[in-house]
Amino acid sequence: MTDNKFLFVDLDGTLIKEDLSDLAFSYSLKNYPFKTLFYLFIFLFKGKPYLKEKISKNFEIPFENLTFNKPAFDFIREERNRHRVVYLISGSHQILVDQMGKYFNIFLEVYGTRDNFNMVGINKVQFIIKNLKIYDFDYLGNSHKDLPIWQYTKRAIYTNASQELIKIIKSKDFANKEIPAIFS
Repeated sequence: MTDNKFLFVDLDGTLIKEDLSDLAFSYSLKNYPFKTLFYLFIFLFKGKPYLKEKISKNFEIPFENLTFNKPAFDFIREERNRHRVVYLISGSHQILVDQMGKYFNIFLEVYGTRDNFNMVGINKVQFIIKNLKIYDFDYLGNSHKDLPIWQYTKRAIYTNASQELIKIIKSKDFANKEIPAIFS
């Protein structure tokens, strides 16, 4: 049991094995090669949020082809049953995160990259604190990019993490919890 009521959950590599931005980019490159190459050129000047938006606009997530982390979903359901407020927060573009939120229907709100703001690493913490005014929360993630977030949380909850990342987490002063990763 935890002593705070907010849980933020990462998407790519955490709830699903795939990275939605990578899938959207591959789709865009295959179906709109010249546009995508143009977007790549403009990305050099406008940044990742621009590219993520452009490649996400015409991409419908193929839910039937995704690989889901069942224990992570079970954990989220358990936490919701304990009356925790659960948010999805992802570096994928808001267009894609909205699709995932509607599909899962287990998150109070969903937040992704948008408007020149790349929702990764420390940017997630800044968003949670400045925009949502939440200072006491847990975070479920899976990558080195999540280390700056866990420095602000009550517990580093992780799944599908590399052995190297697990060593780093355990060497820090983080209270932590591992959710076994079983994708199907």
